[in-house]
Amino acid sequence: MATYAAHETAVQLVFMALLFSWMYWKKEKWTFIVLILLFGCTVYIVQDLRSQDFADYSQPYSGELIFREDAVIDGDSLRGFAEIQDGTLVYARYRLTSNEQKLQIGSILLDSKFLVNGVFEPASPPSHRYSFNMTNYLRHNGAASLLKIESITGVVKNKTWVSYLYKRRELFQHHIREHFPENLATEAEALLIGERENMDPEDQRMYQTLGISHLFAISGLHVGIASGLLYVLLIRLHIRKETALVVLLGVLPLYAVIAGGAPSVWRAVCMVVIITCGKLINFKVPIANVMLTSVVFFVLWNPYGMYKIGFQLSYGATFGIIYSMKQLSAIKSPVKTGFMITFISQVTLYPFLLFHFYELSLSAFIVNSLFVPLFTLIILPANFLLLFLTAVFPPAANFVFYFYEPLRQQIDALMNGLASLPYQVWVPGKPGLVIFVLLKSSVYFFYCAVERKFRWRHLLILIVPALLFTLMPYMDPRLKVTFLDVGQGDSAVIELPYRQAVYLIDSGGLLRFDVEAFKEKKRPYEIGRQIVAPYLKGQGISSLDALILSHPDADHAEGAEEIFELFQVEELHVTPGSASNTLMQELAPFTTEAKVVFPAAGSNWGIGETDFIYLSPADAKYEGNNDSLVLLMKTGSYRILFTGDLEAEGEKVLLNTYGEELAGLTVLKVGHHGSKTSSSEEFLTALAPQLSIFSTGKDNRYGHPSPEVVERFNQLNLKTLNTADNGTIELRYDKNGIQLETMR
Repeated sequence: MATYAAHETAVQLVFMALLFSWMYWKKEKWTFIVLILLFGCTVYIVQDLRSQDFADYSQPYSGELIFREDAVIDGDSLRGFAEIQDGTLVYARYRLTSNEQKLQIGSILLDSKFLVNGVFEPASPPSHRYSFNMTNYLRHNGAASLLKIESITGVVKNKTWVSYLYKRRELFQHHIREHFPENLATEAEALLIGERENMDPEDQRMYQTLGISHLFAISGLHVGIASGLLYVLLIRLHIRKETALVVLLGVLPLYAVIAGGAPSVWRAVCMVVIITCGKLINFKVPIANVMLTSVVFFVLWNPYGMYKIGFQLSYGATFGIIYSMKQLSAIKSPVKTGFMITFISQVTLYPFLLFHFYELSLSAFIVNSLFVPLFTLIILPANFLLLFLTAVFPPAANFVFYFYEPLRQQIDALMNGLASLPYQVWVPGKPGLVIFVLLKSSVYFFYCAVERKFRWRHLLILIVPALLFTLMPYMDPRLKVTFLDVGQGDSAVIELPYRQAVYLIDSGGLLRFDVEAFKEKKRPYEIGRQIVAPYLKGQGISSLDALILSHPDADHAEGAEEIFELFQVEELHVTPGSASNTLMQELAPFTTEAKVVFPAAGSNWGIGETDFIYLSPADAKYEGNNDSLVLLMKTGSYRILFTGDLEAEGEKVLLNTYGEELAGLTVLKVGHHGSKTSSSEEFLTALAPQLSIFSTGKDNRYGHPSPEVVERFNQLNLKTLNTADNGTIELRYDKNGIQLETMR
């Protein structure tokens, strides 16, 4: 808590007061309380002095730079944390110029000191409250700024023991890729050296659905098996137990580095080291004290580690299991014990999982009871064995692969079958601070009640707060319309009062061009997955009543594929005549479970007090922007017009038919991102919207919105907002009027 306060705000020290109050209530000795107080104050002062000054640099930089071990090369991008000449940690980015340079830098990245010229730059603000926040990412890793490297002028060798170990890690990775079958190599990299960069996104989504992603992150399970196998091997080689333990003490930290150095790895290694040291000196350390000692050591060594999800989940699960040992020891059945360990881990961690991922796999409570033993007894030992055999006796490895590979394929088939079952994922959204504390408190009080004696009614302590959190959107009487900042594109979310329905109008997207092979990224940036989906899940939205694609341009519809993959979509509305468009044909395989609708002008529906009517197009022939679906939403006197990429010609047709109905509009989503071919003076004068919203990207190549269009709005005294400047724009409407919130 003292460390957290030092890196956030001193106000957090109030939690120390709560701790001392609890210790006083538990009648701890005053000397112990004072000792803890002095220790906490010392830690706060030390960590405050160690905390990085997050100044906004404005000067160019020329000098040395050493990349840390987590730096990656993806396509033509080199990026990662690095130390500059004065020891300051920055996040550096460099655009590689050729495949030759990519191969050259890739071979020397971890054991070289680079001489660079660059410029410090501020982090881009997040698109919305649920999207990736680069500023927080820098702060939570102790980095002072972003550094854009403009040129690399020289390279100097910089070999250290850490770089040596990471070179060994690379050798392990190359060995796995060369000697393991292609369909097993990626999993082996994840399980043996903690390398998950190459995992298929489809597989990762399957693991998330089943709640077994943690099995592919090296943690206590992997460290336990690795150290156990090494210890048994040393004993079989007639090495004395004490010597074997000393070897473990030397090998485990090295293994932690080679395995990627994730917080979960260091937590497990730290605990094993403490226990091993206790055995060497015949001193039995209570397991709870082992865990708490490792926490203190870890936080003092790397205070920024406490922000990492792996740290929170690893220690959270360990805490729950250790403090449930009394109940676990009373269970005689190994099957029941395995299920209870899974249950305890999931219950302990679920508030953290919701806070970070906004969703929770409900099937994880059962599925882990099957796959944890499977990985513990078969998959993990098999991978360690195969790594050993491929190094010392490849024919024996091939023999094992002959049986293991089809077995692994059957397990994959089982995973896919289980993941395809419906209603496995609970998506209540991201809990705020108060709700998070409520959920964590319910977990604590549940354990307190169970410690006396378990009763089925005790589950209500967990279920009631979780249910209330889930029902919160269904008790909200406000109509919400959110214009998402998707860069140069369009995307808007409509949430009707009491969550009667949710509609997504356009999904954003990117124009993709053919690039040289070396520039292709392993995972291209996807607007639908990385901007739109997090917002929907953060709001607790797991399904859409309709996805409305105004027209099949990439900046409006390219992200729809990811939306169909991640959400249940009841209806797809597309402009008439666009089914033969290339983008729509590429989308078609993902829409098999949705009802496809081609609405024309006059199509309408209503839910509660809100009505929707399509004003365009008037025919079934798609010819471009002026055939965009134009949707008017009305609730009382509140009216919003969504215009897609409508241009001046289409605006004129719209005025001729609906001019009187549109006069005095509440909100206008400006057509075609404010290009000079849209937003005619006649159209704006007739509508006189109270608020107009441009959806554009920062410094976009098209120059949207056009300066002359912006000037036209200004001359007519029409208020405007732009997602490029204001970020995501959220409008909330109820009987008290409209509330407006921007994310910047």
